[in-house]
Amino acid sequence: DLVRLIRELHGQYFGIAVAGHPEGHPASVNEKEEMIHLKEKVDAGADFVLTQFFYDASLFLTYVKRCREYGITCPVLPGIMPIQSYLSFKRMTEYCGVSVPPEVMERVESVKDDDEAVKEIGCDIAAEMCELILNTPEEDGGVDGVHFYTLNLERSVTRILIMMDAIEHSASGVPAEMTSASEEH
Repeated sequence: DLVRLIRELHGQYFGIAVAGHPEGHPASVNEKEEMIHLKEKVDAGADFVLTQFFYDASLFLTYVKRCREYGITCPVLPGIMPIQSYLSFKRMTEYCGVSVPPEVMERVESVKDDDEAVKEIGCDIAAEMCELILNTPEEDGGVDGVHFYTLNLERSVTRILIMMDAIEHSASGVPAEMTSASEEH
């Protein structure tokens, strides 16, 4: 109803995202009803679907294919949350009901007492998920964009983008795009 109301009152003035849940919304009765409800939101005027964070890229790819099977053709952006600390990772995944593949848990738990190592492994995991999703063919659930949940901790996202060769790294530690732009002004 909210998406429809925004479109009625404001037309195309706003871009509208709706939430997607690769592992299923906790209040959903079943997968089919959840997909029908998501399709209704998209048909009411949503521009794209932004998913809850996840740590199993295969769940996201399957979710996108399921969206397409239900006629949801708008962009579906994966929500990527870099792991910042072991405790916050455990707390957020448990609170949100996000599953963690054993191999991800093993990598994080192996360094859980070293905050910097956890961030580094977390960036590795996020970059690997992004690269897998972005390099998967569209018919297999691949998409051409991602959304990072930064939680005001943008350095990890910068690190991930550098790891993916999406931005260049300068000697100062600041992305090259930022240093060249500031030098021009």
